[in-house]
Amino acid sequence: MKRVDIVSFEASSGHKSAAEALRYALATAHPDWSVRIVDLGDVLKCQTRVLSFVYTAGIHFFNWCMRREQYFFFPTSIRLWIIFARLNTRWRPLNFLLRWTSEFWTDCSPDVIVSVTPMKHTIVYEAARHINRDVQCITIPVDYCEMTNGYWFQPEIKQHYFVGCEKLRNTALAHGVCESDLRELSGMVIDPRFYETCPIDRSEILSSLKLDPTLPVGVISFGGQGTVNVLACAKRISEAEIPTNLICLCGRNEKLLNAVRSLKTPYPIVALGFTADPPVTVHRVADFLIGKPGTMTLTEALITDTPLIFIKSQGLSIVQGANEAWVLEHEIGVMAESPETVDAAVRNVLNDPEIHDRIRKCQHRGIFDAVTEIDALVGDVSVPNQVASVARSTPLELNPTGASI
Repeated sequence: MKRVDIVSFEASSGHKSAAEALRYALATAHPDWSVRIVDLGDVLKCQTRVLSFVYTAGIHFFNWCMRREQYFFFPTSIRLWIIFARLNTRWRPLNFLLRWTSEFWTDCSPDVIVSVTPMKHTIVYEAARHINRDVQCITIPVDYCEMTNGYWFQPEIKQHYFVGCEKLRNTALAHGVCESDLRELSGMVIDPRFYETCPIDRSEILSSLKLDPTLPVGVISFGGQGTVNVLACAKRISEAEIPTNLICLCGRNEKLLNAVRSLKTPYPIVALGFTADPPVTVHRVADFLIGKPGTMTLTEALITDTPLIFIKSQGLSIVQGANEAWVLEHEIGVMAESPETVDAAVRNVLNDPEIHDRIRKCQHRGIFDAVTEIDALVGDVSVPNQVASVARSTPLELNPTGASI
């Protein structure tokens, strides 16, 4: 039995979604493996209480900023964590911290560690090697670019990289990553359930939500934390009197959930809170998705053939700017400068039937590629029946080799 730890953290929701996607895919492919998600905060608790407090406070502060769409000290905090990670892993006087961190795995040493978390992943790898020198370490970037040196790529620490686009591959090589340590996936990883194509009764689903089956459906989602942009977009579409249903995903933000539910709108609207399962059905009934230009958001829209309307990133543009450029380059979505202009973008998408052809040309099988590469790395090259059955259920338009994104 193989033990696989997938490292994630609670900042935003994209990294956690990617971790859940990998856990589900690997557990389905290998029921005999022990696959779990490890929170980075739990690992760092083994170092010092001070570090644990700083880390936890930083996560809460970032999520507080995200809910308000106001980001303070983001680039600075990123660079400080990168410096700390490099000192922790390369400066010998701090090696004792790695030994303390390794106590996290005293009872269950992993065979494989997969990180979808940047900056601090090398601390986890080097600590785990104190317990198991042969542990395989895999980094899967869930951004379309390296926002600053050392954010994802730290070639001085032995690891494998699974990258979802050619730009990341070129960046990795430019930063000194050996080509033998690189695997290029056909796209970013998302939950395999987004690939499902079993028939659904759209009218029944919309009626159960008290929506109008004769109208288009728009989904507004800005991640698991829920942000003020959900409410702002819903208000603008309502004021513009666009005849469409709206499904607002409010995540863990109870205040936002109540605010949306209290809206008076000319057309049906429903507000939904956080659920552990991915919103596959919601995407499948949608005619468009409004959200942030995050990697998980745009990939879920891409695979479910849902046109994306994204609000131009402000405080996170150093990370999400590359995502925006990719969407616009392939013409699979529309950018709105702010929630105040989202109504024009909605009309644009609803009047562009050819957008679906462009979306299908870019669809890929990134999550299945990742499972195959992990199998090859640990010596299990067989493709399990469970994954193969999901793969066979994907639309015929999907190219098995995927579009290079």
